[in-house]
Amino acid sequence: MRVLLFLFGVSAGAMLSLQAVLNSEIGRRAGLFGTVFIVTIIGFISALAVVLLFPNTSNLRNAPGLSEWYLYIGAFLGIIIMVAPVFLVPRIGATFTLTGLVVGQLLLSVVIDHFGWLNTPRSEIDLARIAGVVLLIAGAYLIGLQNNG
Repeated sequence: MRVLLFLFGVSAGAMLSLQAVLNSEIGRRAGLFGTVFIVTIIGFISALAVVLLFPNTSNLRNAPGLSEWYLYIGAFLGIIIMVAPVFLVPRIGATFTLTGLVVGQLLLSVVIDHFGWLNTPRSEIDLARIAGVVLLIAGAYLIGLQNNG
């Protein structure tokens, strides 16, 4: 089951690459924040449709209250995550853009898992994880050299 869940993550990661390129093309035509607006509206309509079609998949009554306001920062972060590829893909290409995003994701993920922040399962940083991060950064560097000389 763990392998299937991992493969689902790989599939979602592949979709991030496609999303970055598609949003970048919208950005070329609609501008940076025009793209954010368009994609957010389409995302809202899509999410609303899914919630209406599958009402058992959401329980908005149990959403965090104002005392846990910091949990909603993720929505703002989503805008930054959306803007980055729209801005970067035309300048440095899809490969280098997504490589940077993956490096950032994994670096912070290792720290989050190490401390078990926000109820994530703890997985302490060890030599193998440090080696993985070093190899990841080395790979990103090599990909960057190929694309940007």
